[in-house]
Amino acid sequence: MGRVWLCDDQLAKQPLEVSAGISLYSFEELCYYLYHNVESVEESFFNEFLCQWMAKELGKQELSEQILEGLAQEMSGCWCMEQILQAGGYYNIEEMNQVLRTAETMKSKTPAQRAKLRGDRFLRSGRYKKALLEYLAALEEDGDLFFQGQVWHNLGTLYAKQFLFTQAAECYKHAYETGQQVESSEAYLLALACQEGKAPKPQNPKMAGLLEDLREMKQSGNRSSYENAIEDLLLQLRAEYRKSE
Repeated sequence: MGRVWLCDDQLAKQPLEVSAGISLYSFEELCYYLYHNVESVEESFFNEFLCQWMAKELGKQELSEQILEGLAQEMSGCWCMEQILQAGGYYNIEEMNQVLRTAETMKSKTPAQRAKLRGDRFLRSGRYKKALLEYLAALEEDGDLFFQGQVWHNLGTLYAKQFLFTQAAECYKHAYETGQQVESSEAYLLALACQEGKAPKPQNPKMAGLLEDLREMKQSGNRSSYENAIEDLLLQLRAEYRKSE
């Protein structure tokens, strides 16, 4: 069961608009937003306007002055995030360390790399539409072929997890042609095997055996076993995109 936060602090009369469709009305919501969107929060998020909003709307005058002083000393966005999350006290030490490590890592990433990491996180949590948009943004931003191959591979996994194997196969094929990674070629063959029709015979004996088992299950009409086998293969596909992170 998830934790429950009671918003017992002051509520803002004027919300903080952080993105399209997302408005924050409390300090609890601000902490939650920062923690769960660490890959998305830009350095520019921590500015004088944020401090004024916390002071005026939430009554966080001391914290506001602390962050303003830090900004004057050119402290990083990661430092600002740490001050806010610590003031909230909603996360334990392990959770704090994890999110701050992520924030530090994001500082050195390009916009495309940041988009891919956001997409990976959305993919892991099953938010496929958001993951798709981030991956497409990453492909537009970066022309590095190996990086593009990683993104195309993860796009294939996104479609495979939704049982859209035709689209998954196209993405894995493009991933292999772009990045030349063996994992992408094997995932391509698996995605083909999950479609109607026959897939090319792979060179890997283990992979060939998996594909043959799938075909036999489909032909025998054993729908339950076939779907279970697909799920097992999807677990392998889900593991593949983590290798590219």
